[in-house]
Amino acid sequence: MNTQLEQLLQQAQYYTPSKTITIESGKTNTLIFTGLNGNAYGVNRMLPGGSGLSQITATVAFNNGRDKRFEDVQLETLRNLFLARSLRGAIVIERGTEVIVTLTNNDSSDHQVNFSLVGYDSAHLHKKQASYRANGVKFPEPEFVYITETINAGVGQQRFSVNLPAYKLRLYRMAASTTGTDSEIRLSIRQGRTRIKPEVFLQQLNDEFRDKDIILPRTLQAHTPFDLFVTNSGASAHQVSFLAECYRI
Repeated sequence: MNTQLEQLLQQAQYYTPSKTITIESGKTNTLIFTGLNGNAYGVNRMLPGGSGLSQITATVAFNNGRDKRFEDVQLETLRNLFLARSLRGAIVIERGTEVIVTLTNNDSSDHQVNFSLVGYDSAHLHKKQASYRANGVKFPEPEFVYITETINAGVGQQRFSVNLPAYKLRLYRMAASTTGTDSEIRLSIRQGRTRIKPEVFLQQLNDEFRDKDIILPRTLQAHTPFDLFVTNSGASAHQVSFLAECYRI
């Protein structure tokens, strides 16, 4: 066995904290996670399970709520992003701090869900970070571009503007979900005058990025509108969530 791996197995632990909760219709509940024994922890996957994943939205904030990563994104979108792939790096829970996951049930029925974190315990995280430093590269820490909106029945190409930070990002993966069906919702993506993604069904977007990065990373410019154009061909209004994994340039 590789000597470095043997050392890691002696020092690090497999740690995937998870919690199950029943959320009543229209209610909001909070889950709190820490690193193993309160030490630093590098989250590189978030895996929700249970019922009503497209009806429940999540807001995730690290380090005692000071560092909000995304807000009101459907659990089904999270599942689509992380089902077959992890982050390129990790989001760090600092020693002695918490991750706060706020879940809201927007459905008319109660739902039971589980929320699980997968990542690196303190020893494993420090080893990962050290390997990047040794190569003169910063350990990748993701930033998320996201939006959740409601689109009425029979509406075509409705424009929704997504907030971007005041600096450039590099886009690697995207995921989406809806309270409707994948065959009812189509979307296209544009920044400024550049069409990043022509119109596709949600299923096609998720299939493209389910287990692969974008074929050529896309630079998102600061201070330039980033818009989704959403079409709902269904007979009812539906909520649509979108989440993209990006990294600061």
